[in-house]
Amino acid sequence: MTTPEVSHGRGGAGNINPDDTKYVDGEIVRQGPEGSHGDGAFSTGRGGAANIADADKPPAAIRADQEVVPEEATRPSIDRESFHVGRGGAANVHLSAEDEQRKQQQHAASKVVDSPVTPGTTPSHQGLADKLKHKIFGIFKK
Repeated sequence: MTTPEVSHGRGGAGNINPDDTKYVDGEIVRQGPEGSHGDGAFSTGRGGAANIADADKPPAAIRADQEVVPEEATRPSIDRESFHVGRGGAANVHLSAEDEQRKQQQHAASKVVDSPVTPGTTPSHQGLADKLKHKIFGIFKK
């Protein structure tokens, strides 16, 4: 059997690739004996007041049914790691404390005090508009 091709992304041929990943249901569910347990209200369907049974019974400290969280629904913590969310861009990067500190140190080390531009010279780091301004106004300074 061949591996099915699936889309990974917003569209385009570059996002359609074979994928042999085994997809499983990672939904958190409640399991226990069906019906009334005598330990408080429980839902018998998808929602709505008509699907709540034993609403008049007080809740018990220990319930007969339990939440089951499959391994597929868990992931390791990323609290101390950098991660990226969203579609892209620097605003969607969340740096860990360690990476944030390293970024601040690199920024401080690379920061150079700008010296004023002397007339008739062109500073080394400038945009196109500044270059044109110096070129145009430099004519008048001769």
